Amino acid sequence: MATAGLFDPIHIKHVEIPNRIALAPMNVTYSTQDGYATQQDMAHLARRAQGGFGLIITGAVIATKLAAPFVYHRNLYLYDESFVPGLNMMVQACHNFGAKIFCQLSVGFGRQGHALDGRPSPAPSRIPLERSPERTPKGIIDYMIRAPGVLAETLHDPVPREMTIEEIKDEVYQYAMACRKCVYAGFDGIEIHAPHGYLEHQFLSPRSNKRTDMYGGSLENRMRFLLEVTQMALMAVGNAVPVGIRMSAQEHMPDGITIDEVKIVVKRLEDLGVAYLQLSDGSYEALDYMFPGSIKHVEEHLLREAKEIKSVLKIPIIVPGVNDRAIAEKAIAEGVADMISLGRGALADPDWPNKVKAGKKVTECKRDCMCLIGSLVGLSPRCTVNPELGYEQYDPDLFPKKRVGPTVPSALTKLPPPPPPPHI
Repeated sequence: MATAGLFDPIHIKHVEIPNRIALAPMNVTYSTQDGYATQQDMAHLARRAQGGFGLIITGAVIATKLAAPFVYHRNLYLYDESFVPGLNMMVQACHNFGAKIFCQLSVGFGRQGHALDGRPSPAPSRIPLERSPERTPKGIIDYMIRAPGVLAETLHDPVPREMTIEEIKDEVYQYAMACRKCVYAGFDGIEIHAPHGYLEHQFLSPRSNKRTDMYGGSLENRMRFLLEVTQMALMAVGNAVPVGIRMSAQEHMPDGITIDEVKIVVKRLEDLGVAYLQLSDGSYEALDYMFPGSIKHVEEHLLREAKEIKSVLKIPIIVPGVNDRAIAEKAIAEGVADMISLGRGALADPDWPNKVKAGKKVTECKRDCMCLIGSLVGLSPRCTVNPELGYEQYDPDLFPKKRVGPTVPSALTKLPPPPPPPHI
């Protein structure tokens, strides 16, 4: 078989991606406080599509009304049809530049949630988050030394409340209905959001899941929630769009989920019909793995973990954080990754794919985490090397001047009848 290259197209189910470079999902907090898409949301993604990213993946879009009050400052929502038009404009803006766009859809924050009114977030168990400066990226710590009061405030996490069986069943159903709304909005695919210690991850992890019912204990029980979410999502959209998933390779915390367990889980997900896996690592308790500080870390951890997980799967794997062209090409040529995705690297240089293809020098991400630091106090990301970040909405060239594609999403014709609500 011919060796794949960075700029060769790839199919995820029936969707053809024009190259092997994706925009990694990031919660950039540009939405309104009540979860509606803004012009900046649209322009931010369109700018990366203009820069040559073949696949755009949104940040976590909140799928259910139960989860919505617990977001980190601001997130896009999709728990009813009122959110569909704004998301469709984001889709159109990316399609205008030839990119495909997938919606990363989240069922909730769990113990990582923070309500403005202080109410406890619904989670698998009453286990609070335990973050520490020692597991926080150096760039954040270096800055926060000058603002110790802010650091102390952000390291405080409330005790969540344990979800009832009724809530779990209803959340699975509401998530499936949100998947259908992704099709309404015209997204080319859906990515189930299950990494970094969020709700699905919390159910998987013996560190955060201390339940004694059918959703806790053995790995079979701990994966039950994720399997139910996935099964119902696939039932809800049928063959209309591919459904993938993002997961952390392992938790890197005592009693956390291990890579051996993750390999079992992802194989089950593949057997259910999941179309691809986007890998990540760590959690909000292991931020040093979630936000690696160097390309060496990516080589030694993420790519090694990707190779191990790839050994049990046939579906494509997307590996994030590979900001070096030579390493990206090598990973794809050797089959360690089928695609690479850029997060902070795409904030630093939205033209990364086009520059790499043309043999031009890219603006390198400093990995100083300055894009994250403002978020500690509710600011949207800014970048020390890209002054354009956050101001894309003022570029008129990023907004389509006419409709792109069909008048309504063509995938609607493939959408099956909705699944029945649960018997609670």
